[in-house]
Amino acid sequence: MMEKRFFIITRKQTKSGRKSIDKGTVGCVEKETEDEFIGTLINYSAKQGCSLKKDNLQLISRHEAQLLIFTDNLAKRLELLHNRKLFSAISALQENDLVVVRHNNVETPGVVKRLLEKGKKGSNGLDVLKSMAFEVELLQEAEHRYSQSRGLAYPVFNAGEILQVSSVDRPNPTFKADEHKGAQKQRDIGQQNSDSNAVPQRRQAPERPGPPAALSPTAAVENGGLKRVVSGGSLGSALQTAPLELGSLTELQASNGATVHGVVRWIGVPEGKSEHWAGVELDYELKDCLDGQLGGQRYFNCDRNKGMFVKLRDLRPDSRFLPAPSYMEPPCYPEPQAAAERRFEADSRNEDAPPIPESSALQLLEGRMKGIQGHYNSCYLDSALFSLFSFSPALDSVLHCPVVSEELIQSVLRRDIVNRLRRQGFVPAENVMKLRQLLGCDSFTFEEKDPEEFLSVLLHQVLSVDPLLKIRSNEKTQDCYSYQIILEREEAVSVPSVQLLLERSFLSCDLKFEEIPSCLIIQMPRFGKKFKMFPKIIPSTELDITDLLYNTPRECFLCGAVAELECYQCLRDPRLMPGMIKQFCRPCDKQVHSHRQRQDHQPREISLPRDFPASIPVPRQKMELFAVLCIETSHYVSFVKYGQGRNSWLFFDSMADRSGDENIPEIKACPQVGEFLSQSEEGPVQVELECTDVFVKRLLCDSYMFMYQCPALCLYR
Repeated sequence: MMEKRFFIITRKQTKSGRKSIDKGTVGCVEKETEDEFIGTLINYSAKQGCSLKKDNLQLISRHEAQLLIFTDNLAKRLELLHNRKLFSAISALQENDLVVVRHNNVETPGVVKRLLEKGKKGSNGLDVLKSMAFEVELLQEAEHRYSQSRGLAYPVFNAGEILQVSSVDRPNPTFKADEHKGAQKQRDIGQQNSDSNAVPQRRQAPERPGPPAALSPTAAVENGGLKRVVSGGSLGSALQTAPLELGSLTELQASNGATVHGVVRWIGVPEGKSEHWAGVELDYELKDCLDGQLGGQRYFNCDRNKGMFVKLRDLRPDSRFLPAPSYMEPPCYPEPQAAAERRFEADSRNEDAPPIPESSALQLLEGRMKGIQGHYNSCYLDSALFSLFSFSPALDSVLHCPVVSEELIQSVLRRDIVNRLRRQGFVPAENVMKLRQLLGCDSFTFEEKDPEEFLSVLLHQVLSVDPLLKIRSNEKTQDCYSYQIILEREEAVSVPSVQLLLERSFLSCDLKFEEIPSCLIIQMPRFGKKFKMFPKIIPSTELDITDLLYNTPRECFLCGAVAELECYQCLRDPRLMPGMIKQFCRPCDKQVHSHRQRQDHQPREISLPRDFPASIPVPRQKMELFAVLCIETSHYVSFVKYGQGRNSWLFFDSMADRSGDENIPEIKACPQVGEFLSQSEEGPVQVELECTDVFVKRLLCDSYMFMYQCPALCLYR
């Protein structure tokens, strides 16, 4: 019998009978034609014999379908589907695997005890398969005592409630312990053995120590089954002077310059080396790391991408447990000699790093401790700098503008932030603090600010860069660095696009661009951080500014000839495609305004270049969207386009997580954003937030600033 195939609806399906089919619905394929599947929908009222376009769904495995149908929230199903790495890990979960689940709105670690099939065959559309969930033992003593004392089963979670997965490494069948002497060493320090049913003990960060007076001369610090002996009168001084040993908490510098933390699992001289090295298990995964194996020899066991080998002299004690520095000065540690030499060699070169190419963007940037590290209310600055300089050359001229008194701040911006970001994919918080301290106002080092205030101070007051925009109003030219959308309240529409908002704002204020900008930064109509004039705004991936340019030929709205007059009142006329700019040649203007309801309109003359031939087609001037800054309440994040591909979008958060006193920046690929934007380009889209991907929802609802570029002009201005 042929194996059944399953699918999930990824685009809202057109009417099937009298009902539409929502995105996130799961079903089973019964028949197939060239363009369609005939399918049965699971847990759906109109579930049998539905004709479904292949472009509107994605095929999934039987096991994935079982996991998804137990997740009732359709939007959560789609979110899981787009987060391929996490969903694949959830699909591979087995008993005794370690997970983090959302329990009572709290992220809680636990161990998978059983995989449960739920439901009865033949009922509620589940005749083709049963749903699947996970029975999880929560790793909290209070929860454990409660469950045991009352004889309750472990709580059950669906796939959408699993936030992280850390599977136990299962031994390779060909692996023999006696072939690798290093494997025995890690057993001696309490590391997990190679039994496939063992649950790894996770190291919990110890609480910040109390006053030194409370410590004995020799103190044992236990955590997660690991012990280290600290000698001396104060814990802070002991961490600075005590030698590193097996089980020590340590920190080191990764190849991208990021400071990472972990536990020493092995110390010795590896095969082929002449000095002592250390094997470190990191607190979290990093790309291209190991699993405790080096050169075919296993020295210790850990999860894949969490093991690193470094020279013992390049390690230092974990400074998170040293006395906390002032908030004005983020932790700044002496670099290991080898890392310092590499840094000096890179900085000694005067070559500037170009924007990151699309081909290497994901490898360089995707993951934790990537991008710009946030520190003390710096998210407004982190998101702005990452958006402007990671992939776009729109403001590269700022890095070389001829300044007299501010060479230092220009050097910090160019070498310590932009070049570092483009070469290594990571900028530590201390580099950004250097820039904040040079902006001429102490409040930039600790207060919350807005991106437009930072850009204005940096470009205008500090670097004295030529204005990015020249806008003509009442026969005068005004210079500015960004444009704030201004609209009257009665002009609000339900879900406008950026194109519509810019056109309406320019026409209502009688504004025109004096010249085509190389970089256009547009602020959305918001009052403060909370009040938004529009609950949702559709990003325009291309911004056509042809009709917003001064002294530039434009097409007649009706016949396509060269236009000579424009009419703001016609913009909102329901009979003339409301929302589109209306300009006319003189014959069409006369015809349009002969209507009795338009006779009170007041068309305005359009300024045209002299001797422009009427027979030449009018060229369209368009700008490309390359970044969007978003804010929900008081935290800025950004979406950035990293290449020409339709789905080449990244999400950046400089303070996505926290470890000790450090913020952990994170960058995630979000191709679903590109998928949504490509649909919106084809025509108006009906946005249903409850079924919208979490990234798309954040982009639509929280957009604060849009950044556009004209690639042809970026290198000349």
